[in-house]
Amino acid sequence: MKCSYCGAPLDVTPESVVVVCKYCGAPNFIAGNPSKILAVPTLSSSEILRKAVDRTRRDFNLGRRLSEINFASADLVYLPFYFIDVRLRAYYDATVAVTYTRTVYVRGQPQMRTVTKVVRVSGSVNYADVVAVISRRAAWGLSVDKLVDHFFKTAPEPKPLSEVATSPSVSTSFLAGELTPERAKAKAVRAVVPRLLAKVDSDASEKAREAVGVFTATAYVQDKAVDYVVERLEASPLTYLPMWVVPYLYRGSYYNYYVAGWDGAVVLAEEPSFPENKALVMAAIALIGGGLGGLLSTALMYDLIAGGVATALGGIVTYALAGNLLKPRRVEA
Repeated sequence: MKCSYCGAPLDVTPESVVVVCKYCGAPNFIAGNPSKILAVPTLSSSEILRKAVDRTRRDFNLGRRLSEINFASADLVYLPFYFIDVRLRAYYDATVAVTYTRTVYVRGQPQMRTVTKVVRVSGSVNYADVVAVISRRAAWGLSVDKLVDHFFKTAPEPKPLSEVATSPSVSTSFLAGELTPERAKAKAVRAVVPRLLAKVDSDASEKAREAVGVFTATAYVQDKAVDYVVERLEASPLTYLPMWVVPYLYRGSYYNYYVAGWDGAVVLAEEPSFPENKALVMAAIALIGGGLGGLLSTALMYDLIAGGVATALGGIVTYALAGNLLKPRRVEA
């Protein structure tokens, strides 16, 4: 392909969204209409690096070892998202078991009895949310989830792509979108359906407690039939969010900071597992192990089944905590 302004050849790859001509400096838009694509402006690489160093200096573990840490150059990637405004309404019929205790008198003596009633309830609930759907087929990790959370929390203002991709270092960082808006909408609906069903369970349980007149009762949805309709489903323009990956070297191993480009906030940090971290885990294991040991001893005196449950619980908790001692790095969000 050639530059639409000066005719010089362009360095185009399958990922290219916009290419800045290295001869005349003009941006050439390869994918889509730039007026309909948005991007959040980013800080410069030097500002991002300064933010990362400041964060390291404030960190309880890393700050004391700052002289041993060497930062490498930061890498920018612009991730494409659709933000889907979705509203669903569900209509349901449910069978709910409601369990509560009541006082009865036997020969003039009060006794507590457990009562379970099964009731049928029906109703409707709605659920509305804005869902971020990354326009890529490849799976992404926790760093992208944290980036999106920070975007919703800080609400930076996106601008037209033509105003953001004005330099070669920025333009080559855009990842091409792979999903259409319709596929992004379908993914958003699939994401919120479990939340809608959870709201159905909550509403059905509340109605069941009202039906038996015991608002502190325990309610369990045994069965339900749910139909839902989509009342609103709108997609934003394709919107790019900047994320910087800042690597640093500590004692022969590389770790990464994942940084929101618009304000330099570290949304996810990989850190070495320091001795003080392992000491805290050991203290937690000792504390929980002692507590579970006491529980086990008491349970075995009265009930073998309860003792077995306590033993299994102790093994699971100890294994989970001890596993952290073997990890050379940890993640801090």
